[in-house]
Amino acid sequence: MACPHVSGIAAMLRQARPEWSPAAIKSALMTTASNVDSGGHVIRDMATSKASTPFARGAGHVDPNNALDTGLVYDAGTDDYVTFLCALPSTNYSTPRGSAYLGDHNYPAFMAVFTSRSETITQRRMVRNVGNNVDATYRAAVTSSAGMRVTVEPRKLRFNTTHNTQEYRVTFAIRAAGSIKE
Repeated sequence: MACPHVSGIAAMLRQARPEWSPAAIKSALMTTASNVDSGGHVIRDMATSKASTPFARGAGHVDPNNALDTGLVYDAGTDDYVTFLCALPSTNYSTPRGSAYLGDHNYPAFMAVFTSRSETITQRRMVRNVGNNVDATYRAAVTSSAGMRVTVEPRKLRFNTTHNTQEYRVTFAIRAAGSIKE
């Protein structure tokens, strides 16, 4: 029943915010979702009864009220999706801007796949201020596993107008004592 519920919430958001793109609506749903249940515990995987992973639960339990009142959205248009498709390894196409990196698709989630212990991966994202607070400041807070080092630059984004867009970068690295599988 998740699909009909999320579809209904997306339709509600579209009606309330007609200027938002489908990507902005998806962003609002994902970035305001919760990874914990009503008891404050991580959502459990129904198949195993263990704490779920992001791969099992996705963004989490959607919250329509929070999605309607989100402060930032990750937006993407046609050009962004063409660039993403051209960056897929199974295509023989290139973008007009040259090479593209899949990790830079303006998606409201991150995933880093390492091929060596010394590799670092940096991914860029653009966020747009859509909140009611024109003068807003957002600070990065990161919790990473023991085997990872995650840094965000800049650590603070300050918006002084509505619909202002800013970029930030997240860099992932494996700690010397960590495991590539963590």
